Amino acid sequence: MNNLQVIESFLEDKINTTMILPKVSSEIIIFYQILLKEICKNKNFLCRKIDNYENIGELITPTLFEERNSYIVDINSVKNSLENLTEIDDKSQKFFVFVNYASYKKNLTRSIQLNAYDYKKDMSAILEKEQVFCSLEDKIKIDFLSFSYDNPHLFFSELQKSQVQTQIFSRDKSHYDDTILSVRKDIFRYKNDFSIRILSKLYSLFKKEIRIKKFNF
Repeated sequence: MNNLQVIESFLEDKINTTMILPKVSSEIIIFYQILLKEICKNKNFLCRKIDNYENIGELITPTLFEERNSYIVDINSVKNSLENLTEIDDKSQKFFVFVNYASYKKNLTRSIQLNAYDYKKDMSAILEKEQVFCSLEDKIKIDFLSFSYDNPHLFFSELQKSQVQTQIFSRDKSHYDDTILSVRKDIFRYKNDFSIRILSKLYSLFKKEIRIKKFNF
């Protein structure tokens, strides 16, 4: 199974409550936090990010509704925290815990592990499900993946852009700047030589400039 399937399987697990992930880098952590939230949402889990975890009692509170909850937790000291999370009675509560590499490697509580070093494979697995992306030219796909590998924290925002624009963001934005520059030059030229005849052309250029700025900035 790839990591996406491991996460989905874990959410339906009736035995384990905790999955641990290594803190590879801040950018990769952001990528996985967004990925976890998306998968949890698709599986009808309420997902909360806990920045300052101190007491498990603050997380597990009675509710009038049969809600399935998941938590993204960043832990600095794992000595007792992981044990507390793995020993809760309600196995429908799921915890995704980011720990330092030493704790991940030791995994003293034998929690389910997710290898965040495989983030590139996970990106590819996500993109395989995206019809818009699959229909693009190979060069555009390569550019997008290269950009995403270097900037994993921007992966989902750039993917959303592609769904709106029907083309993927390239690492090099210079062609966007050139396009805007050329449009502005034409606008300037028409303004200086303004006449009723070129009014429609000038109006079209204004619309083009707005469209470029809207989708590329």
